[in-house]
Amino acid sequence: MNYIGCDAHISTCTFHVLNEEGKSMDVRTMETNGAKLISYLREVKGEKKLVFEETNLARWLYALLRPEVNELVVCDPVKNRLLSQGPKTDRVDALKLAQLLRGGFLRSVFHQGDSREELRDLVAGYGDLIQDFVRLKNRYKALFRSQGIRKRGGAFYEEEGFLKDLKKGPKRFVAGHVYEILQIFEAKRVEYVKEMARQVRKYPEIKVLKSIPGIGTIQACKIVAIVVTPHRFKDKYKFFSYCGLVKHTRESDGVCYGQRQARGNSTLKCVFRMAGHTVLRGQSALRKHYDRLMSQGCDSHAAYNAVCRRIASLSLALWKRGENYRDDYVNDSSKQIRP
Repeated sequence: MNYIGCDAHISTCTFHVLNEEGKSMDVRTMETNGAKLISYLREVKGEKKLVFEETNLARWLYALLRPEVNELVVCDPVKNRLLSQGPKTDRVDALKLAQLLRGGFLRSVFHQGDSREELRDLVAGYGDLIQDFVRLKNRYKALFRSQGIRKRGGAFYEEEGFLKDLKKGPKRFVAGHVYEILQIFEAKRVEYVKEMARQVRKYPEIKVLKSIPGIGTIQACKIVAIVVTPHRFKDKYKFFSYCGLVKHTRESDGVCYGQRQARGNSTLKCVFRMAGHTVLRGQSALRKHYDRLMSQGCDSHAAYNAVCRRIASLSLALWKRGENYRDDYVNDSSKQIRP
């Protein structure tokens, strides 16, 4: 078995090959060119395990190099503390990756080469647009607040007539340009929403997830883009941890030192927590589940977290089964729906 560490960059890739005994067999730096990378891996004789870190190049490299090796690991760079110790060069990093791979000390990042992973570009683009949109809205509102003018409601960002409330001068001039950019952002946001709606025809699981109270088209697209396949999770508790919806106990020598928040996916955590807020404003079985927990002595925060986890559990289970949501799936007595 050959253990190959690859320190990948946009310009160059550095490979370091170790044999089963940990002896260095080859070190080479080459241009980040698909044909050259494939040619080099084919030169390495015997079985091959390859590792590189999760970067912007990871998805492309995975699709390109997966057929050329027996096993490919895309590792989580946050967990590779060894790479931050000692000298820092491409060759040293490639060697450390190969050593960690040989020792089995790496934590992998999920990649499958599925077309659903392409949804991540759409979801990421929408997230960036919304982030800039919110920042621009705050800037627009601040221009009014600076003159003691308080405005609320969505109409404030849609009607140009509010600009007359500002005194003539540079401030109104700046606000006018910010308003024009806001209208452009709103038009682009609508285009993103339409594109996500078109994904429902391509991925039927989006329609399944939309049937769950609190989850709309955009949230369903985010779940599918990030999770890709529900079968990667052994049970719902692994999924809760991945979504950051649980805390891990800190214990040593029989003494409990409290709990630590699980390092989960922040996007999924936001999706399910927002879905929980939406559910509490409705009258679905999930809202009744919240009321039942409150009547049993559970505090509001714990009951809300339980509802968020129930939504996540239903998302995983219904996706696996390909079934739409029904209220009877929420009841504690209903055991037929399990992730």
